[in-house]
Amino acid sequence: MMSLRLFLGFDVFMVFVSSIIALTIGYYAGKGYKLTSEKLLLYLSLSFSLLGVSLLVDGLVSIYFYLSMFKGAQVSRIVFMAGNVITSIAEVAAFTLLAYTYVRYSFIAASSSFLPILMFKNYNPLVEIVLIFLLSYITIQTSISYGWRKELNSLLVFTGFLFILLAHIFFLLTSIYMFCYILAHTLQLLGFIFLLVMLLRVNRR
Repeated sequence: MMSLRLFLGFDVFMVFVSSIIALTIGYYAGKGYKLTSEKLLLYLSLSFSLLGVSLLVDGLVSIYFYLSMFKGAQVSRIVFMAGNVITSIAEVAAFTLLAYTYVRYSFIAASSSFLPILMFKNYNPLVEIVLIFLLSYITIQTSISYGWRKELNSLLVFTGFLFILLAHIFFLLTSIYMFCYILAHTLQLLGFIFLLVMLLRVNRR
């Protein structure tokens, strides 16, 4: 039981850290939009903020679920299902907005997300498949951008989205092998960090 507590603690910790980083990325993208009036940065800010809020909701619902589980209390299905629906819709909407951004702006980059769904939660592989499809498109576009520009910022964006894509692939494989969940969290966090570094570099100019 102790190892299970540590594992669930890791889950909640990674979700909240990812949420903070996503919201920070949204903040700096919004700050960049105010300075440059570039609509791309506005879309990125909205996407990151939406992802950050969805992760925050996911983390709060996880805490409620885990505490109820350990205390032997009955879990409210309404709260549990509402939390999962909100995070799923918000994440799909955020990545869809990012995909639209890349359709409209061919060779620029930005965003991330993630929806850590452990086997104890209402795991929805269909949502992960949709996210993998959207992230694959975004990752391809960022790789094209890096191929054209050969800049460090473009490389950071490409690497960030590649890590996030790999993270969601491993999230999908969690039901097969538990270690995939830990690896997915780690890759997702690294992906966010790469994107945050890129935005910090842009805002320093």
